Amino acid sequence: MADFYTYRNEFSRRRRKRRLVLVLLVLLALICAVAGWFWQRHDDSAQAEPAQTPAVATPAATQSAATQEVAATPQPTPATGKTPERIVQAVDTAAWNTATPVAQTIDTEYLNTDHRMIGVPMLGTVTNEYFNTVTFVGDSIASGLGIYQTGFPNAKYATYTSAGVNSFVNNMSMTNAVTKATETPMETIVASQPDYVYILVGTNNLVTQGNEESFLAYYERFIDMLREQLNPGVILYIQAIPGVQETVVQSKPGLDNARIATVNDLLANLALRKGCYFVNIREVLTNPADGSQVDDYQVTDGVHFNAAGYRAWAEYLASHTVWNRRSVYTGQNPYYIYGA
Repeated sequence: MADFYTYRNEFSRRRRKRRLVLVLLVLLALICAVAGWFWQRHDDSAQAEPAQTPAVATPAATQSAATQEVAATPQPTPATGKTPERIVQAVDTAAWNTATPVAQTIDTEYLNTDHRMIGVPMLGTVTNEYFNTVTFVGDSIASGLGIYQTGFPNAKYATYTSAGVNSFVNNMSMTNAVTKATETPMETIVASQPDYVYILVGTNNLVTQGNEESFLAYYERFIDMLREQLNPGVILYIQAIPGVQETVVQSKPGLDNARIATVNDLLANLALRKGCYFVNIREVLTNPADGSQVDDYQVTDGVHFNAAGYRAWAEYLASHTVWNRRSVYTGQNPYYIYGA
């Protein structure tokens, strides 16, 4: 059994242990304080030395150095009174004030254009009044929009049977398929004073095989002629050439639906280059698998459309226009997309 002396010795041993720990902590704090003091003195002495040996100024650099002196010389910091060391050397910004030609690095030509990706998207449906200031230009396929009851009674038509794009460029005298008047196309188009021109021409040209280059050259010239003779604000829509029935290629090899699709890619490319809009009416008039004419819209020749086809065509045009503040839309006005 432990007695009084045993407990006293145990208590004394613990007290000595606590005192030893306290002394060690005080010594450690003193060592840290001394080390910090020496470090501070070393840092101050390093800052007091020159950052670099000044270079001898040459006569050619005298003026530039004098210009940089005020901006490049570090000023003493008000808090410490010491001059901070410059990390980044001064730069002569006057050397940046230059203008030299830059070589073009991006090809601005449109390549491998897919007409299905270029077409004007659906954006609201305009009322029929929109087409009161529209002039439809093209061949007999386009004339059906004026012959059938499509809801465009006040639209103007410069559409001609058997017309090709060269017929418009050469301004040949032709009989209007809608009005039956004998006229020259450019005079008729200009006299109509349109806000919008919808062009569909090319099927008669494509009957001849291997003439894509000539066809596009004439088409581009036709666009230039319209730009020259119409008001600057007139909007030009290039409509896709629709497909034909599969049997047509037997009598007219040039009207192969795969070839027509390729030519439409070229027309979409032309629309991009000439600042026109491309309307892909093939979406509603042809089968997506092979580009052939929808059977419900066919007539005996397999090229033109019946009344149902032209009504579907007209509805597609009404829902695929470029937004215009003047346009009146049925239902929701798509203007909300652009903000108030």
